[in-house]
Formats: sequence, C-alpha cells, structure tokens
Amino acid sequence: MDKSLLIKEFLQNGSKIVCITRPSGYGKTTNLIMLRYFFEMNYENIKENEFQNLQNKKYFENLLISKEKENDQTYLDKYQGKYPVIYLDFSSDFEIEKTFEATIENFKTFIKKLFRSYKNINLKNLDKYDKEQWENFQNGTFSISELKESISFLCLSLNKAFNKKIILLIDNHDSPILNTVNTSFYNEFYKFYKEVFLDIFIQDKCNHYLFKTFITGNLKVNEDSFKEINLTNYSITSSKYNEYFSITDSEMKKLIYTYLN
Repeated sequence: MDKSLLIKEFLQNGSKIVCITRPSGYGKTTNLIMLRYFFEMNYENIKENEFQNLQNKKYFENLLISKEKENDQTYLDKYQGKYPVIYLDFSSDFEIEKTFEATIENFKTFIKKLFRSYKNINLKNLDKYDKEQWENFQNGTFSISELKESISFLCLSLNKAFNKKIILLIDNHDSPILNTVNTSFYNEFYKFYKEVFLDIFIQDKCNHYLFKTFITGNLKVNEDSFKEINLTNYSITSSKYNEYFSITDSEMKKLIYTYLN
C-alpha cells in the first residue's frame, strides 16, 4: 500500500511535534522508516546543493508523493534528502534490565551507538568544547546528567554541523516505560526518561534546532506530563492520520479485487 502522502500530511501539520499512538501491527515503524528515507540527507557530501540523497530518491519516484507540488516545486525536489535525521527506536535498540543502574548502562550504550552512527560527518562548525563532548558520547565516557542531555546535544550539534534544522523521529517512545511498570525502579526510571524527553524540546525553544518531530507509541500520551512542550497527540480514535496506518476499507477492497482478477 502506498502511504507516501503521510509525508505531505506531516509537513502541512501545524504542530511541530506530532505523536501517533496505535497498537502494534499498525505500520508505525514502517511509516517512520519511510519518513527517514525521504528526509535524510547525504552526510558525506555537504557542498552547496549537493547534499540531496539521490540514492533514496528513487524509492519515491513512482509513489503518490512524487506527484505532489508546493509552490510549483515538487515535494521530492523541495524536501527529499534535505535534512539531518535522528531516528530513535526505543523498542528494538534499547532494553530494560533488572536494576535501574543496569538499565542506565544500557541507555548509555544506546546513546554511544547513536553518536557513532554519525562518525563520518564533518564537525568543523563545532567549537572545541562541543567536539570534546561529542567524542565523550562516542566513547561512552559521560555522566548521568550528561546522558539526560545527550539527545538534545546531538540535535544541536547536527544543526551546527550542517546549518540545517533537524527531523527527529522517535519510534515506540513509551516502550521503556511500559517495560518498567512492574519493576521496583519504575518511578526512578520514569523521572529520568521524562527529563531526557523534556530536555530535547525545552532546549529547542532556546536554540531552535528542530524542523519537525514525529513520535510513535502504543498508548495515548498523558499530555499533562508533557505540558511544557507543544505536543499534539493523534490516537486511534482521531480521524486525522488514520488512512496512513493499517489498511483502509478502500485499500482492502482493492487488494481483494486485484487478487480475484
């Protein structure tokens, strides 16, 4: 099924932070990967007008999004491969352990791998302190207070490195919380995890490094817990975005018709 018009919907949405909550099996991860392939730039060639990721562009050339235009410019030409992207999957890339301390060590490993995935980028636009801090995150030599600021630091660093705002994609944001519900350290971890998330968006209010953020989860977000940030939640009861997750009636009829004929 062609769900590529989700890209247009995401770009046109007035909210800077979109959160989609659906049960497992609704295509949340697939759609987030699609967004990553669409927006992510070529980090190894950042000369002016040469950063577009042409390798990924071919995946969208025959999809519905390729026919869409904005101000006489196609969405492919205007947006595809033009942004640094940070993709976080808190379901498959991060595991909860039996203790808070061991879980934090796993989170540190998660962050270390995240920074290492950007090892080939040019950091010449970062100052000496930021370069040292970047190396510390790559090497895993950082404190828990620095860990809380790690993702916001990555956003700010990529923004400085490329002079471009960031697309932030967060998959299964609530998996760590759901997996600690029955542990003895739930409250301690929840406090830590909330501080990590709030730091990303509170820092953005000062530094303006984010272009758009797309978050997915299984359960509806308690918006009172995140009232400090302008997050718009679309649950399964919301009509907006419904056509891009799971299979619609019209898509099912089309599949059956194609199969029978």
